[in-house]
Amino acid sequence: MFKPCNRYVLIQRDDCEKEESLIALPEGVFKNESIYEKVRIEAISCDIRPPLAAGQEVVVLTKMIEEVEFDNQVIYLVLENYILGITEKTND
Repeated sequence: MFKPCNRYVLIQRDDCEKEESLIALPEGVFKNESIYEKVRIEAISCDIRPPLAAGQEVVVLTKMIEEVEFDNQVIYLVLENYILGITEKTND
């Protein structure tokens, strides 16, 4: 288990992430790339106060998501500052 520190938030990205291309292109080449992404919070640093909590879905700046590889695993982290808002389910 990974516990984030220094105002980092451990997130889970959607399973349908962008697949890596064999050809390297500069970011932003395709206009349909979203600069925002909805992710699920898995764990938060002890420096972070409510309203952020594990289990919530939030919107973040996609370019600020950090991919960290260690011990044959990949995790995704984002700083608290790059969380734009919390999404809430509405009952229609």
